Amino acid sequence: MKKVFVSHVFNDREITHSIKGMSVENSGVVNGRFVFVQNDVSIDGSAAIDREIRNVMSGCNVALFLVGNNNHNSPWIEREVDLATSKGLPIIIMRLPNTNGGVPNALKYKRYQECSWSANKLAALI
Repeated sequence: MKKVFVSHVFNDREITHSIKGMSVENSGVVNGRFVFVQNDVSIDGSAAIDREIRNVMSGCNVALFLVGNNNHNSPWIEREVDLATSKGLPIIIMRLPNTNGGVPNALKYKRYQECSWSANKLAALI
């Protein structure tokens, strides 16, 4: 089973965490274990943000960026893209349901695969 780093904005936390139901661990079809940054350490500065992302991303096989209406310019997502790229992780972009926001700027010139909010489509990419 692959370990999947899930990038999201904290404002989309509720819908984002529903992705757990897509995992085979929860009777879904995706052969992956989803991990998330749970702690907003922004108040502690850039080094704390980088450390938190690095800790959660450790041992991951793929990075999944959930795209909604609010994350196209997030500094957290920029750091997550940089770290995922430096680790050579495959990148998948998955659009949140009923959203139409742009792909985060940090991902515009990176190689990635994209899918809609579908467990079967995500499973095919992981």
